[in-house]
Amino acid sequence: MAAPASTSKSSVAKSAVTAKTEESRKKSPEPEPSSTSNNTDKSSSTFGRILILPIFIASTIVGAALGAYLAGYILESEYQNIVAKLQSDHQAAMLRTNKDYISCQSNLSDGQKSNEEEMTKLKIYADRNERAFQSRVECYLNETKWAYKVADEGLQKASSRLEMEVESRESTRLEFLQEVENHESTHLELSQANKRLQAMRNTVTESSRALEASENKRHETDEQLQNLQRSLETSENMRRETEEQLQHLKRELDGAEEELDRRDLERAECDEHHRNVLQCRESLKEALVDLANHETSGECGDTKATAMQLVQVMEHKDNLTEQVRSLIETAEQRDAQLDEADFRSKEIDQKREYWERKATSMMEKITFRGRKEVLEQFGPGPHYVKLTLGFESSPENESILLELAPLDSMPHTIHMFLKMVQENMYASSTFVLSREHIIVGGPVDARNEDNNHELEQRMLREGYFPHGVLLFKEYSPDHPHLPYTFGFNHIGGPIFYINMEDNTELHGPSHSAQDGFREGEPCFARIIEGKDVVQRIEEMPKNEDESLASSVFIVDSQVVYFK
Repeated sequence: MAAPASTSKSSVAKSAVTAKTEESRKKSPEPEPSSTSNNTDKSSSTFGRILILPIFIASTIVGAALGAYLAGYILESEYQNIVAKLQSDHQAAMLRTNKDYISCQSNLSDGQKSNEEEMTKLKIYADRNERAFQSRVECYLNETKWAYKVADEGLQKASSRLEMEVESRESTRLEFLQEVENHESTHLELSQANKRLQAMRNTVTESSRALEASENKRHETDEQLQNLQRSLETSENMRRETEEQLQHLKRELDGAEEELDRRDLERAECDEHHRNVLQCRESLKEALVDLANHETSGECGDTKATAMQLVQVMEHKDNLTEQVRSLIETAEQRDAQLDEADFRSKEIDQKREYWERKATSMMEKITFRGRKEVLEQFGPGPHYVKLTLGFESSPENESILLELAPLDSMPHTIHMFLKMVQENMYASSTFVLSREHIIVGGPVDARNEDNNHELEQRMLREGYFPHGVLLFKEYSPDHPHLPYTFGFNHIGGPIFYINMEDNTELHGPSHSAQDGFREGEPCFARIIEGKDVVQRIEEMPKNEDESLASSVFIVDSQVVYFK
């Protein structure tokens, strides 16, 4: 009903605005034709401007009033529409609420009825449970009374036993007090004995310190004596070598003297023959003179016989002269050969000294660089290496800990071993032999050809096989081949062995007339943990060639640092 009224009012307002606009257009003067003069134009334009201004103001006011009226009318109509819609929605909501209320009332009544039925059932069940509970309580009371009775009897018996025990404990306490008194007296005696024992311990400590000092001095003296003994042995070896050389030279000189004596004898014989030849010549001359004097006589036969003897003597003399010349030439050739041999010997000695100096210089450079790399990468030491071992017959790994020799004692050996450990070159290596005096291991596998080939190729790539890891051997008498020590083999690694007994004579330096001088093999580490693991390897079953019947692998090797 409200919507058509608003539409009619808006149409009336629009018609009124249109009428006003038409009136303003009728009232506004039309422009004059352009044929008028300039003065007339100016006056008419001025008059028109004066008329347009109030008209514009009036139309603006009227338009504003109409707009306000229209806005108010529109707002009122919208408000009425909103109010009507809200009233209709409110009525619908009230109807729904009333229906919900009615349904809730019915549900409540139904719930009350069901609750009453359940309450009756619960009361019946509660009464039945209460009767059962009362019967159980009576049963429990009877049992409790019987238990109290039994407990009372037991308590009476226990109280009687307790009284007896109290009496016995009282007597025991008295005996204990007596023992405590005895113990206190004994404790006093023990404290006095402890004081005397402490005094004796102090005395023993001082004595042990003095003994340790003397033992250290004795060790130092023993070391000095050993060093002196080694130096004496070295000097003795040098003396023996010098004596052998002198004996050899003496034999050569004796041979040369015999040769000279023989030559002197030959020269004496030659001189004697020469004198005989001269005498023969004189005799020949005399014979010729006699022959010339006695040509007319009958002694020509004797003269011819003498002449024949002289001819034979001359021939013998010529032969002796040729022999003397050949001997002189032979002696000159031998002298030239001896001079040449002396020259070559001196040249060989010079070359040997040159190569010895060069080898010494190279060894010093190698040891210097090895010591420098060890100090930069691993520190000054002491250095420790852990080898993790895996047994074919056991799933669990074992390990041994090595303490390496001091860096200054054998820097090249320590450097190369630490380098191989850092690069894990011993991974998958095995222990192959177990003899009475050593256990041998390294990058070899006698039971797996593929692994052995891979280990061999790894050593070849690094240049460690077949000529060894070390460029030269370093042996220190301060680190002999004692039990549970590590050493490189005769070519200088990478094969190593564990000494199971004192092998210093077998693997250390030696000198003999048959074999000459033998260089010692480096003994560069000792086992400080895992000796039981080494014993386990030694006790493993072996084949006929003393190889291990089951494999023992080096799973991992690493440098260990201790703070």
